[in-house]
Amino acid sequence: MNKRVKFIAKYKVSTLVAIGTLLIASSAFAATHLNTLSNSKGDIVYEQKKFEDSVIPGNTKEKQMRSLKAYGLGQDLLQPDQAAAFYMAGDNSEGELHIVRGSGFGFSNAASLRNELKGAGAHIFDKLQDKYGFVGSSLRYNPNELTDQERAGLTDQLAKEARDSQQEYAMKLLDVSKESWSMMATYKGEGQTILVQPIRTNEKVTVHLSEESPADTIMVDGSEMLYSVYEDGSQGIRFIYNIPNSDFHINYYIEATKGVAKDDLLTIAKAYLQKSSD
Repeated sequence: MNKRVKFIAKYKVSTLVAIGTLLIASSAFAATHLNTLSNSKGDIVYEQKKFEDSVIPGNTKEKQMRSLKAYGLGQDLLQPDQAAAFYMAGDNSEGELHIVRGSGFGFSNAASLRNELKGAGAHIFDKLQDKYGFVGSSLRYNPNELTDQERAGLTDQLAKEARDSQQEYAMKLLDVSKESWSMMATYKGEGQTILVQPIRTNEKVTVHLSEESPADTIMVDGSEMLYSVYEDGSQGIRFIYNIPNSDFHINYYIEATKGVAKDDLLTIAKAYLQKSSD
């Protein structure tokens, strides 16, 4: 059975986006390249790699503290639907740019969430398997992707502002797209809990694992899925839903406590593969 493993999720669209609870790691081939999932075009849109120090060069304690401070500032200063670039200045010439999202929106009923995501191609169910009822969810939108040139220019601009200020940081709001988002919905019933964690994006998601964690690659209704069973008896499944007539896809991860039968979990996954009627 799999151990839970620590990982770093690196997004091209929004660098490190503080979604540790949204991506639960699974699977491995060998060496440094682990499992992948592809979209309908055959492009790899999800991959796992073995974590190496080179992923975060010069990851000092001071740099980690600045990252945590940037995240805290985002929660304090940003509205739920906002995102910003924060430059955190350190000693001498040290410092780096951090992309931070606001706290996001909470929903206590499925109808409200379904209305918010209307047209996004995502299924929002009131119940799963007629057993597990919707309890609540959180939703966070991603900022528009910065080009390398835009990122470099923004870094230079905010670095100067941060060093000229007494706060040792500077920020700039970024445009946020409702095309790209991450969400976690909780369902409960019969003493069990199911977490549904979709990410809507048109970019590849790369997860860096601190250790290898085997999973089974299975085919469900013609779709490749990564299925894991963890030491505590819980289980998880990850798969890609290709949104019709769109460059975007939804990367689903569904985790269930140990009292949920594997067949039920697979049936739930199949429901999310159906075309949305919104």
